[in-house]
Amino acid sequence: MMQLYMVEIHPDFTALQRFVKVQGIAGREDDTELGYGIHAWLGAAFGKLAPKPWRLLMDRRGQPRILAYSPSGAEALHEQIAAFADPCAAAVCSDPRRDIMSKAMPLLSAGRTVGFEVLCCPVVRKAGSGIEKDVFLAAADSAPAGTLVREAVYCEWAAARLQEGGALVSSVQLKSFRLVRQVRQTQKDQSNGRRFRQLRRPHAVFTGTLTVADPENFQRLLKAGVGRHRSFGYGMLLLRPLP
Repeated sequence: MMQLYMVEIHPDFTALQRFVKVQGIAGREDDTELGYGIHAWLGAAFGKLAPKPWRLLMDRRGQPRILAYSPSGAEALHEQIAAFADPCAAAVCSDPRRDIMSKAMPLLSAGRTVGFEVLCCPVVRKAGSGIEKDVFLAAADSAPAGTLVREAVYCEWAAARLQEGGALVSSVQLKSFRLVRQVRQTQKDQSNGRRFRQLRRPHAVFTGTLTVADPENFQRLLKAGVGRHRSFGYGMLLLRPLP
C-alpha cells in the first residue's frame, strides 16, 4: 500500500496574506476563512504534489500551521517549492527545510480504538441539478416541518462517511457549527473565463471515538478525507490516543 505522510507546514502569515492579495482573493472570504487562499497557495507552491486533505490551525498566539495528509514527504515538497514555485509563493516558506516537516503514518491495526476530530463541509449534491445543498436542508425537504435537529442530521452524516472508510463509530458529537462565506472560481466559459463567486456553506467540527475495522480502507480514508471540498481545508481526520 502507498506510504502516507502527515505534513506540517509553518507559513509566514504576512507572506501568505500578500500572496492571497496578489491572487485577487483578499476580502472575498470571512476573516477566519482562508480556504481558497491556502488552496491557491498550495497549488502554486507544490503543483501536483499539493497536499490534501489539510487543515489550518492556530496556536494561542495566533500563529498558523497547516496539517495535511500526503503521499509525498517533506523532502519531495522541499524540492518542489525550491525548484518550481514563483517567488511570491516561495516566500510563504522561505526556508522549506525549517518550515515543512513530515512523518510517515503507520497502518493502524484492526480493533484499534482512537479519538478523532474532523472539520467538514456537510453538503450533498442534489440529484438532477448537481447543485450543492446543506445536508440538513436537504433532509428537511422530505421531512415534516420541525421534526429534524441539525446536530442529529449532521452527526448521522459524519458517522456514515467514517463507516464507509473502514471505521466503526461508537460516538460522534457536533463540537461547533457556523455558516461561513467562501469563494470559489466558476468553470471557464468563452466569454468571461473564470470568475469568483461567493457562497455560504456549513462549517462543522465533529469529535468522537471510532474503532478501526479495515486498516487499509481506513488508511485510504485518511488519504482521501471526509466529505466534500477537501482541497479547501475540510475533511482531514485528526486522531488522538484514548486515556
